[in-house]
Amino acid sequence: MLINNPTALAIHECQCLWPDVPLQCVVSLGTGRFETAGRSSVSYTSLKTKLTNVISSATDTEEVHTMLDALLPPNTYFRFNPYMSEDVALDESREEKLVQMQTEGLQYLERNQEKLQRAVDELNRDKRSVQTLSEWLRLRALTYESFYRI
Repeated sequence: MLINNPTALAIHECQCLWPDVPLQCVVSLGTGRFETAGRSSVSYTSLKTKLTNVISSATDTEEVHTMLDALLPPNTYFRFNPYMSEDVALDESREEKLVQMQTEGLQYLERNQEKLQRAVDELNRDKRSVQTLSEWLRLRALTYESFYRI
């Protein structure tokens, strides 16, 4: 609720829980993005625009995406966040708006079919035997550790 794109936080929590296990795949699903004309216009400098830009930069989900895309190994991180034709509230319930969002989402997936297939392939890839054994041993150790603390 406090972070618009919690992917970096989720990766951090994974590394805390499993510090010796490399990330196999991270999939980040956005709620859609909309570019306003005022945001890209340099000459438009009203107070409202400036405040909107400050709020937008503080809640910009794509900054986290840009950082993670640059830092994580290839074919590890996948972000899906379609452009929307209009800014739609998260609590929108009108049927025509929901259908419009669904249509735009499906069109985005069709345009990004190759990226989606790479994510599916990575999620279906078997872990190496050593990684599976390492995770099992770590889980057992954590289980016994918490058992003996009681």
